[in-house]
Amino acid sequence: MAIDWDAEGMLDGLSPREREGRAELLDRLDSDGVSRDDLRRAIDEDRLALLPVERALVGSPRYTPAEAARRAEVEEPFLLELANALGLPTPVGEEVMFGEDDVEAARTVGRFLKAGLPEEELLEIARILSDAMVPVSEGIRRLVGESLLHAGDTEHEVGVRYEHAALELMPLLSPLPAYVLNIRLRELVRRDVVGVEERASGHLPGTERVTVAFADLVGFTSLGERVSGEELARMAARLTKLGQQVAVPPVRFVKSIGDAVMLIAPRSSPLVNATLELVDAVEADPELPSLRAGLASGHAINRWGDWYGAPVNIASRVTERARPGSVLVTKEVREEAADDFSWSRAGSHNFKNVSSRISLHRARHHRSTGAPTP
Repeated sequence: MAIDWDAEGMLDGLSPREREGRAELLDRLDSDGVSRDDLRRAIDEDRLALLPVERALVGSPRYTPAEAARRAEVEEPFLLELANALGLPTPVGEEVMFGEDDVEAARTVGRFLKAGLPEEELLEIARILSDAMVPVSEGIRRLVGESLLHAGDTEHEVGVRYEHAALELMPLLSPLPAYVLNIRLRELVRRDVVGVEERASGHLPGTERVTVAFADLVGFTSLGERVSGEELARMAARLTKLGQQVAVPPVRFVKSIGDAVMLIAPRSSPLVNATLELVDAVEADPELPSLRAGLASGHAINRWGDWYGAPVNIASRVTERARPGSVLVTKEVREEAADDFSWSRAGSHNFKNVSSRISLHRARHHRSTGAPTP
């Protein structure tokens, strides 16, 4: 029996064309089993057009936590911790909220447990994976959302178009993260060494002596008062792209942090060279503010793809002392890079939580010979 959506108060304030489109979408969602309370809530939140794609991505929840754990062959407490690590909401009691995809994911992680991998480490990887997917998901949402949104669309037209895109494109996108993960793991394995000491101890190397570089855009925060958030995001993305371009092995791009990027290398000279190239590239870009950079060397530890230790902290603080368009390095970096660059003293400085004064030097390419070969 057809529902009078007008009488339900769900078509108020709409033009004739918008009323027709909403009514058609409401009919469809109602026939799919969406409750009227959920429909009203979606209208109040101005997200009715997104319900079809949300349902397409979520699938059909079928199992309580106990049922899902039993089917996945894992303990229920572990299933709930895994769901939380991956960003799923915490179920209330025996709420039916797990679908086949959730069960299969838990079953896969369960196989890692049975293979002898520690539970806490697996949960930490799940959290990292979930966090890493946030910018990827946001990028896909923005790309697809803006590409498929047309001026004058009704809610029904938007809803159907987004739903079709999710059903058709998601199967194509799903293999890509696995492919990229394979590439990254392959490159990391190529750099690892498993020798006599590692086999005897049962552990991969802990701390490594590395050189760390931070580079950030000068005055980025104050720019927010003059340009849009979208423009700031575009600048940050441009810096990230340039940072990745100069990170030629043995230099590695570690991460971007808003208006800054972090690079690392096992030796100082290649990293000084890459950082100078990055500063030059930003200076040559008329749409970006100046870049400043700081480098420090020492022992650091790699934890889940990020780096921790004294050189990381010092490089970050040295960056804050650098002038726009310059690269400052500690004495250790300058001594290791030696004759590969031109240098000028930049004084000795005290830094928070560092016991002794640190001697800094400004790095430049040799004018006569240009950049050294890494």
